[in-house]
Amino acid sequence: MKDLKHFFPFSNKASNLIYFDSSATSLKVQEVIDAEMKFLSENGSNPYAIDYKKGFEAFELIKQARSLSKTFINANKIEEIVFTSGATHSINLLANGLRNNLKKNDEILLTELEHSANLLPWIAIANKTGAKIKKIALNHDFTINIESLKQMLNNKTKIVTFASVSNTIGALNDIKLITEVIKEFNNDIIVHVDAAQAIGHIKTDVQAWNIDFMSWSAHKMYGPFGVGCLYGKYDLLNTLEPIFYGGRMSLKIEENLVDYTLASIPEKLEAGTPNISGIVGYIAALNFINKIDLHEIEKHELELKEYFVKRVKETNLEDFITFYNLDVKSPIILFNVNGVNPQDITNYLDDKFNISVRGGASCARRIEGVINTKIAVRASFGIHNNKVEIDKLVEALKTVNNFLDVLF
Repeated sequence: MKDLKHFFPFSNKASNLIYFDSSATSLKVQEVIDAEMKFLSENGSNPYAIDYKKGFEAFELIKQARSLSKTFINANKIEEIVFTSGATHSINLLANGLRNNLKKNDEILLTELEHSANLLPWIAIANKTGAKIKKIALNHDFTINIESLKQMLNNKTKIVTFASVSNTIGALNDIKLITEVIKEFNNDIIVHVDAAQAIGHIKTDVQAWNIDFMSWSAHKMYGPFGVGCLYGKYDLLNTLEPIFYGGRMSLKIEENLVDYTLASIPEKLEAGTPNISGIVGYIAALNFINKIDLHEIEKHELELKEYFVKRVKETNLEDFITFYNLDVKSPIILFNVNGVNPQDITNYLDDKFNISVRGGASCARRIEGVINTKIAVRASFGIHNNKVEIDKLVEALKTVNNFLDVLF
């Protein structure tokens, strides 16, 4: 297993801390930090002020980011990449943009494992249009049940939306198979994939999967906060109604102040000045992932998961801890210490062992419909972690019955 800590300044500045919350946000690599700082200190221009050199340079950086994103996900053309502030913005843009496609009793299919960002926008749009939300059944491994999906599809089905990887259980859905089943029934059904949890960890190929839309955030792939993307097939993107109106996306406003002409895709959906310094950081993040290689990232993180599971078995932690996803092939651990509130455990691990993990619902508000709990502790591993840190987590978990120590 390669030691990749040196790429992350956090590991030098906070060398006594163990960060196991990559599912919430990944740590940032030095290249990303340097790229943002370099742009802000040496350029800082508005990318749409292309009348002078620095502005044009900034404009070219956006084109570069779009081109890198196209290649990274294997989109058909660069215009299919729309920049947003993150996956939440992307999904809201999509849901609101499809509002006119929905009418009373139309159906939107999703799972109870979805992050709130892939639940609330669809619920809100369903409530406004009279459409209905339908829950897709899951297998024992928490993936989408294909046979159940087949039975649910009907002439009222308009949208199917799901995460490629769950942010809690970590279940990896077979996107290509799911999309094949949907498109064979009706090619006009919209398929959207929330890829926020997976895009920095496993290979993404939107053309091979034949999905219609995909959303993701830079901050979960070693990049900056406040940057994300919405991918969409070009003709479908062109049908979306914007949710923001303003500069850059308007070509002409008529004298009557009623009629206007909007720019073409993607500018039509990118009103206002973009987070250009963040986009420059995102370029650095994509280059970093390409340098390390997604296969190596996936291999490293799965080795950590397998090692953790091995240590759990060796130390009999399951005698007093309920683990929900040890068999799931992703670098996420979801568990509860029997009889103890998960926030007490996260505070204990933080205060006593300098171990950062997440406690609560992790923004998956319907997880209780899948496992028998509303809240849990989540530890998620990244490429900056190693087996020594896994051992420290296991040793800490062996002492969790002393969690009340943090109160005194």
